[in-house]
Amino acid sequence: MILAKLVAPLMLALALHSDPFSFEFPGQTDGSGGAYLVIRANEPLSGAEVVITGDGQTIRKTLPNLKAGQTHKITWKQSASQAKYELELQGGGMHANFAFEVAKAAPAGAVGKLQLLASREDIVKRHNATYKTPFGIAAYEYKVYDGDGDVIASDTITAEVAPGSSFTIKWPPAEVFMIWVRAEDQFGRFAEDVRVPWAVEIPHTEINFDSGKSNIKVDEAPKLDEALAVAFHELVALDKVNQAVRGSLTPKLFIVGYTDTVGSAAANQKLSNNRARSIAEYFHERGFWAEIYYAVMGERGLRVETGDNVDEVRNRRALYLLGVDKPMAGGQIPSQWSKLAGARSKPAGFVLPELPERWKDYREKRRAESMGEGAGIDTSLPSGGGGGGGAEADAPVDEPGGGYDFGGDDGPSPVAGEPGATKKGCSVGEPGGPALGVLVLLALAVTSRRRAA
Repeated sequence: MILAKLVAPLMLALALHSDPFSFEFPGQTDGSGGAYLVIRANEPLSGAEVVITGDGQTIRKTLPNLKAGQTHKITWKQSASQAKYELELQGGGMHANFAFEVAKAAPAGAVGKLQLLASREDIVKRHNATYKTPFGIAAYEYKVYDGDGDVIASDTITAEVAPGSSFTIKWPPAEVFMIWVRAEDQFGRFAEDVRVPWAVEIPHTEINFDSGKSNIKVDEAPKLDEALAVAFHELVALDKVNQAVRGSLTPKLFIVGYTDTVGSAAANQKLSNNRARSIAEYFHERGFWAEIYYAVMGERGLRVETGDNVDEVRNRRALYLLGVDKPMAGGQIPSQWSKLAGARSKPAGFVLPELPERWKDYREKRRAESMGEGAGIDTSLPSGGGGGGGAEADAPVDEPGGGYDFGGDDGPSPVAGEPGATKKGCSVGEPGGPALGVLVLLALAVTSRRRAA
């Protein structure tokens, strides 16, 4: 409990005159509404009667004979959230009056949910998150983890925040993996929120399919092997971070297919769906142990708006996303996904392949960008590796950070590449060069509960 070291049950005491006796009572009831008052005899006390009036009830008790130092406890149940009591004690040659108040404790435990008010821009670029609380809180605690599972920011803040009001947490520039927040009131009620904004677009060289076909040709497989190697490195890193934060996050791979407008929309839709599935199957057959999903946008996810039957290579592409939750639908991202395979164990004897030479520093570039260090970094991409001829050979290449954005204030941003139903539209993406678009994305989900020590 956050407040265990900050707030203890309020205990008040009253000593009267020459102290023949004293009273002790808590400032609040227990969780079930139980209230009590303790009378302590500081010298022998006998024949005294106690009357407690308040909360619509009257409690009468005759005290037993008490020796000096002995106590007697009177208990009752309180109904009101706040009650005022009048106490009268008389007998044994003594008379005393005393007024006191007791608050009824709210039930402890999880209550309500914190509402995240931050946008993707706030989390990824401004390095802060704002939360709205459903009840009045007295303190909040947070931990922010980076892509290595290290805590990059943490604190416990003692501050009163009214119901419906908000508080903001901040952290230094970094690639954020997970944000854990817990808010608590003085009675032990709390609300927690866990967010995993981490997700990456796997850099890859778009592959070419024969016209009207969805099978992966032998000479195109090396391009997928490179993408698979990169994805394996990300998957292994995710497993390590999962262990570091003691989470139970399930990795998920999403393959999306897009086309240009050459050919009929229906044909493009069907063909690009089959091609996206072929890519997903390739990953699965080679031991990728994440959940694997695929979906198709066809002509509905144009990166470059064109008319009908326009050969636009930038619209023939595929997107490979690795994260822990399904992407938010909208713009370039579909709302419906087909699940190819569930998560499974890492293959026995698995050996992590080396990163392809062209992608060896992509993670460093991505992290540098997330820390605001993009200026001065060489973001040019290696040449070659593309596939396909004709108009596709001159296709431009995305730079790091130019990939898909999972929503936010400005909505989804463009992505890179996929297949058309004709020969001119048979390339998945931009074969003029590797379509690197590595970006930390916001996939708002709460898939694990983390209470760090």
